[in-house]
Parts: sequence; structure tokens; C-alpha cells
Amino acid sequence: MDTSLHSGRRRVERQWTYQTCTEFGFYQTCEDAACPFSGMLTLQVDTQLCPLLFGISQHSLPARIAFTNTHYGGGNPHTHRVLYVNGETVDPWKELSVVHGRTEGGDEAQTVFIEDTAHCADMMNRRVTDRRSLRKAREEIENHVAGWLKTAALERKMEKRRV
Repeated sequence: MDTSLHSGRRRVERQWTYQTCTEFGFYQTCEDAACPFSGMLTLQVDTQLCPLLFGISQHSLPARIAFTNTHYGGGNPHTHRVLYVNGETVDPWKELSVVHGRTEGGDEAQTVFIEDTAHCADMMNRRVTDRRSLRKAREEIENHVAGWLKTAALERKMEKRRV
């Protein structure tokens, strides 16, 4: 129940654990026999952290997760100009992301899948050794953002003319 601020990595881990206990319920377990990591990473062990660290009952987790999904739209959020970027094969975080769906305007949700990459690979510095799929995804991301910026600039210009 230590709520003091710590420097470095521990503070970030604590915040993520709190958010997992109160909103996501996304525990990084390794219970499958094919999992390459420790089999000690179980759902039971992870959910025991919530009452231990924060006094949050394990029994409240399903309702908290359901509330978050309802409030934010779950796998089909009502978003506009949001790009959902996921690694295609080695990104466990895509389970918390939007991988298909529709936007407020009825358009397909803007998603980018990067083959053979992991979480946040698109945000790392470019390297000569980057895979072709990563280079292509970065270009696609840049094109989406550039298009949105142009659209926003045109919308602003038209608003000024109306005033």
C-alpha cells in the first residue's frame, strides 16, 4: 500500500499495475505450454497483486473491465482521426487495441499491422536494419497523420472564413 513516489522504472510499473487492476484486467500471463517465458506468470498470481498493492478486490475486476469497455467502446470505439498500430504476430498488446471496426463517420477504423514486429517498434529510431514491413508501416503512419493535418488546416481555414 506504499503510495510514495519512486524514481525510475518502479513508478511506471506501479501505475500500469494500478490501471490493469482498475480498468483493463490485461495480465501478462504465461500459462500456455508453448509460452517461452516463466510458467510462474499466472492469472491467479497477477490478480493477487490488486488487493495486495491497492486494496482492490479480485471480485470487482470483471465489473471494472466491463465498465472500461462500455465507456470507451471496447473493440469498436467511437473515434475520429485515431490510428491503431499493432504488431501482427508478436504483439500481445494488440489484445487491448482496435484491430478492426468503424469510426464515428462510418469509415473503417484506421489500423496498421506491422508484420514480425513487437509492441512500439514503429516509435523507435529508424535503423538501416529495420524490416521492410516496419519501414512500410512508418510510411503509412506518416501518410495518415499528414493527411489529417492537411484536413484540419483546411477545416480551420473554412471556419475562419465563416466568422
